[in-house]
Amino acid sequence: MRVGELEFEIVSGGRFKLDGGGMFGIIPRVLWSRQYEPDDRGRIDLDTNCLLVRTGDEVILVDTGNGSKLSAKEQEIYALRPDDTLEGNLAAVGVQPQDITIVLLTHLHMDHVGGASRLAGDQLVPAFPNARYVVQRSEWEDALHNRSHMRTSYRMENLQPLLESGRLDLLDGDADIVPGVTVRVTPGHTRAHQSVFLRSGGETALYLGDVCPTPAHLRPAYNMAYDMEPHETMRVKTDLLRRAAREGWVLIFDHEPVQKVVRIVEEDGQFHPTPL
Repeated sequence: MRVGELEFEIVSGGRFKLDGGGMFGIIPRVLWSRQYEPDDRGRIDLDTNCLLVRTGDEVILVDTGNGSKLSAKEQEIYALRPDDTLEGNLAAVGVQPQDITIVLLTHLHMDHVGGASRLAGDQLVPAFPNARYVVQRSEWEDALHNRSHMRTSYRMENLQPLLESGRLDLLDGDADIVPGVTVRVTPGHTRAHQSVFLRSGGETALYLGDVCPTPAHLRPAYNMAYDMEPHETMRVKTDLLRRAAREGWVLIFDHEPVQKVVRIVEEDGQFHPTPL
């Protein structure tokens, strides 16, 4: 896919399952289950849709999925498959770990930063040895101090290898990463969550991150139970979606297993996906 002169594609960091109630917060199961059928444990099918962007000399990866460091018990809980990995899915599109030059992290929950590092023997090392890792400074500080109501989402085994690599790039707010690629702080899910904009040739694509993880979350009140500030998520999301509908942006969802890239229209205050 292209936005102007920018080439991008979705690369899965691995499919997984998560509790449906957690994904939809206050929304009753009878409503969300019409779109995402839960299994006998209440889990729904999701994906970790990482964004691969090629521009000039840079190969940019946005988010990295759960990675391969979770325990056997956790792999079973989240229904992770050892044959469905970010490294393998990147290789399928001709990209090796050493090719990645920038890793943009929307935030530091385990399903977004877990694949940024790996085990090499008994040592944890960055999974992309030539990349710089870019995240908001406030998000990094919150992760280090585990400022979250989910005690297992911020994990030192995901943070320490990046810190020790000397390749960590901490931002203080909205920033231009390379020409055509910018990040904007979109708080709510976490205090310093960031979304990624691609702009070229008068076109715009937006990788929403967890401000709006699936098309079902296009509804203003459909927010995750994991959001630190749900009302802020709703406000930020609505502002973004209203502009996206008006200006014809391409929207990229980070956890949708099927309809991963859409445009939207606004009708009577509601947002609806349309084919590209």
